[in-house]
Amino acid sequence: MGSIIVGSWDAIMDARFNPLRHFDLHLQHYFMQVLGWMWSMIFSLMFLSIYHFSVTWMLHILFIGGVTMTVMLFREAEKRQAQVCAQESYSAASRCVWKLDSEA
Repeated sequence: MGSIIVGSWDAIMDARFNPLRHFDLHLQHYFMQVLGWMWSMIFSLMFLSIYHFSVTWMLHILFIGGVTMTVMLFREAEKRQAQVCAQESYSAASRCVWKLDSEA
């Protein structure tokens, strides 16, 4: 049970494991900040309106929209990584490696 929780946490919150790992570090930070603020606002609005049934359906739509936005962002990160890998399919002969230690 604990490994499921840890695995789920890592898949979403740890930038080494979630699809945002394919972005630069500053983009990872930006998108995690945006997602964090978005989810904070969603849950704040949900708990505020727990006593107002007429508004809860709108907040459910907001919640589902937040989940959808998160999934779309993660899928876009995976798609961009696939495009980068496809573009970097050079032969071994065309790669240039600079061995600084051996040239110094």
